[in-house]
Amino acid sequence: MADHFDVQYDLRPAYYDRFQCLAGGCRFTCCKGWHVTFDKKDYLALKRQKGSPELTETLQKIVRRVKKGPNAGRWYGEFDLCGGTCHLQREDGLCALQLEKGPDALPKVCQVFPRGKAYSDSGYLERTLSPACEAVLELLWDLPDGVDFVADPLPRREQKAGAFREGLVLAPHTQEVRSMCIDLLQDRRYPLAQRILLMGLALKELADGEENIERWLARVRVLADDPETDQRLQLPDQPNTLSMFLTNNIRVLLATQTPGSDFSTVLKDVLDGLKAVLTFENGQAVNFTLHDKPYLEARARFEENFRDRGYFMENLMVTLFFNLQIPHLTSREALWKSYVDFCNLYSFFHFMAVASCREGAAGDKDELFRMMVCASRGLMHNTPQKSKLRDELFQNDSATLAHMAILLSG
Repeated sequence: MADHFDVQYDLRPAYYDRFQCLAGGCRFTCCKGWHVTFDKKDYLALKRQKGSPELTETLQKIVRRVKKGPNAGRWYGEFDLCGGTCHLQREDGLCALQLEKGPDALPKVCQVFPRGKAYSDSGYLERTLSPACEAVLELLWDLPDGVDFVADPLPRREQKAGAFREGLVLAPHTQEVRSMCIDLLQDRRYPLAQRILLMGLALKELADGEENIERWLARVRVLADDPETDQRLQLPDQPNTLSMFLTNNIRVLLATQTPGSDFSTVLKDVLDGLKAVLTFENGQAVNFTLHDKPYLEARARFEENFRDRGYFMENLMVTLFFNLQIPHLTSREALWKSYVDFCNLYSFFHFMAVASCREGAAGDKDELFRMMVCASRGLMHNTPQKSKLRDELFQNDSATLAHMAILLSG
């Protein structure tokens, strides 16, 4: 087994090369509604930046250290988004700093978002696009045949040699395992939720100790053709299954809200549309009640309104899977945790997609995109909260494949 790898190629979704920022035409701008954080180098560069009196004064006011809150210790500085919007954003939606000083003056996060790149144990430099961007969702909307991937040689300056940490049994097989999982996600013989459960059946073998990857790959290639697989993929249909699905996702929705942000408005819209009733204590929601009927009616509208766009959710989940480098193969425990993360993400994104067709909502593409952007920013890009919610499932003995089937059942 190889103990090292040479990264000589990049790997990216084929739609990556077609991405273009919507700039002033973006309805869900990344300059509003969430934290814009950066490292010490960007913090100091912004503090030293000189321009017009108005720009210089604005930068001095909004660039601040991160000393408390969820980003303390993770990031050095941030923009003070007092009122929820970056003060560098002009009325036409464009950035005053970029217009006056050029793109290189922006902090790194603003230069690259929604792009991401990371050297991976897959042996590639992986380039990604985040679904927290409306323009990325537009690309996924126009891919009825699914997501393809392309690879190109890297310039020599970007090539890199890497080594697997001693004792990592699965990591050298990262590319084989992830490719197989993405194939399962795009196997349209089954509904998407069942494909994710099928992937769980396969990954559970690795999590439980399977070491022969070639033997595992051979089994997984024919797993979807096994007559017994249909029975194993039956999602639970018990009286309390839907209630459990809804309860979990209302909890996620409440946990991911940020006061004063766009997500707070979405939170109210979704809770009102699904007729959820919250009980508050000291200003915090401590309990809620809701009935199945409003959700079931919204789900029926969702299935009718988007009956020809079923591939969109598939493309979205493939994008999430690749973006988050799932499954994590640094250990068998990490593998299963990353799968549980993915199930929780799918459950929440599906719930929010259905909520785009709640009572009183437009139930159209614009509202669907609004829900998907907020779900991405509230959970996918909220690593501490995502990990906390996942860990709670493990603490409550709810990280089993049977419970994942409940998360996938909505």
